[in-house]
Amino acid sequence: MSKPFKSSAREIVLKVRAFCEREKANEAPLIRLDQVRARVAAMTGMSEKTVSRITKKGEVAASTSQELKSPGKHRQKRKTVDLDDFDLCALRNKIHEMYTVRKVVPTLNKLLIELRNDINFGGGRTTLWKILKRIEFKYKNCGSKRKILMERHDIVTWRRKYIDTMRQNRVEGRPIVFLDETYIHASNAVQKCWQKGDEDGVLTSDSPGTRWIIVNAGGEMGFVSNAQLIFKSQSKSGDYHDDINRTNFMKCLSEKLIPNLPPNSLVVMDNAPYHTVQVNKAPTMSSSKVQMQEWITNKELSYLPTMLKAELYQIIKKHKEAPIYEADQLLISHGHKVFRLPHYHCDLNVIEFMWSLLKRRVASNNPVYNIIMRLG
Repeated sequence: MSKPFKSSAREIVLKVRAFCEREKANEAPLIRLDQVRARVAAMTGMSEKTVSRITKKGEVAASTSQELKSPGKHRQKRKTVDLDDFDLCALRNKIHEMYTVRKVVPTLNKLLIELRNDINFGGGRTTLWKILKRIEFKYKNCGSKRKILMERHDIVTWRRKYIDTMRQNRVEGRPIVFLDETYIHASNAVQKCWQKGDEDGVLTSDSPGTRWIIVNAGGEMGFVSNAQLIFKSQSKSGDYHDDINRTNFMKCLSEKLIPNLPPNSLVVMDNAPYHTVQVNKAPTMSSSKVQMQEWITNKELSYLPTMLKAELYQIIKKHKEAPIYEADQLLISHGHKVFRLPHYHCDLNVIEFMWSLLKRRVASNNPVYNIIMRLG
């Protein structure tokens, strides 16, 4: 099957044919045969300079065995806007504040104005809309049929469960231990400082330098003694979570945290992938049909051999158990209790405020951006 031509190529074919028809009617060349460039320009409707430029590129492509390509358009790359956990919390809290304190309905335009002033948000309406969807808000009809920004009901319930758990824990008297990870760069320094013409003050680096990953836990008692883990990042990714996996997290949990936890603790953590490794993970629609059938058989359930994957998945959904996490099992086996934070609620994890304080203190004592080297 021949390759389809674009409209521009089709137009050139018609121009060449029209030129040939005119020469046929003239019974002689309209332009002398030895004037090749002029003849090509007249046939195709291009200038002779353009014909020369294309000819030269064709010769280069032929000599290097490369394909002759069209010149690419120079498009300005769109700037991506990505908010960190604190900014996402600020966005969620801004929506709640507008509803509960200021008694106004948040809209994209109102939120854009507020966020540009509060956190120097650099995105537009579409970017903000995508971020709101990512943190599980949706725009839907309320009781009066007017569309408003609503948080998912399960997230609201989850947050209420956290508050109830903390209240119940006051009665039980368990020590509360917040677990989390963060990162810090060797070039972490203050952004502003006192200076004058002949005194440069703090010199910031163009390169962020080595990234260090810090894992720790703590509560009212301060950081848990001997539970800290610091190691150098080996990942080129912008997300520090890529440096931590199930293996090194579970090793840190069993060797550093659990031996030093106060007895009968309540451990609070987020839902990072390495925190939520399931021991009873059920197949999903992306699993193979054989895996689905094996899972159903192991549960002593029945199915028909002619069933489709979608039908098998309905059986799995109906009978799958609540998730059991490997980290939870380990902590519970040592007499501790675990609670997981709602998604995008890092402000409920007290240790996040300690990370913020830590980074400010490191920056204030890092005038030549090498203080982190002493951590190693």
